Amino acid sequence: MSSKPLKALILKTLKITAMVAFAVAFVVLTVILAPKILTLQDPAVRESVRAKVDAAGMKGVVAVFLLQVIQVVIAFVPGEPVELLCGFLYGTFGGLLLCLVGIAAGTALVFTFARFFGRRYIGAFVDSDKYKKLAFLRNPVRRDAMFFLLFLIPGTPKDVLTYFAPLTKIPLARFMAISCMGRIPSLISSTFIGSNIKEGNFLFSALVFVIFGALGLVGIVIYNRVIEKYRKRKPADRGKPPAADNVPK
Repeated sequence: MSSKPLKALILKTLKITAMVAFAVAFVVLTVILAPKILTLQDPAVRESVRAKVDAAGMKGVVAVFLLQVIQVVIAFVPGEPVELLCGFLYGTFGGLLLCLVGIAAGTALVFTFARFFGRRYIGAFVDSDKYKKLAFLRNPVRRDAMFFLLFLIPGTPKDVLTYFAPLTKIPLARFMAISCMGRIPSLISSTFIGSNIKEGNFLFSALVFVIFGALGLVGIVIYNRVIEKYRKRKPADRGKPPAADNVPK
């Protein structure tokens, strides 16, 4: 077996292993934490949680911030649990701000690593097939508007888009502004739910979760249709693509 197929097999195995480990950890934590979350119906328990968050101070903020950065860098880890946690600990808008700062930092790291280590680094986290679907984003004519639209649509693979962006010539600062603004509706829905869970509003939180979950499913359908629409267009209809990306091979 040549080196390239072997590396691809190793990377795929590592990704599957990491995803399974994350899924198992999520289930275990859900089983452990679910009874404790239900106790938040008691006002005394909610007050105790607030006191513990206050006592953690900046250490807690830094820990959650780093968790959000890691989630962005490891693209296949879903962001919703981190966003819910931010809302649970720091409220709707405090959690939103913490998410945005962590996402901005994670995005900067992804750009830095991608442009330094090249496509091999990106390929360790995102399949090449997904690159092909997003190839139309390398066209500078509609690139910025399409990035914003895709980040705005709920349910889209936003961290995959973050890994693809360095393959285009979009400046880091511009991409950070576009991606962060586009993420806000999705983020604030998650932090809002997390904040309401802390207040013991379980039925309302579940209702909002179902509504946004349904919107996410619709968003996935829209995302796939948008991708297919632009993939099928002739190059002349999409404008002249750039000669090459600015990421080393």
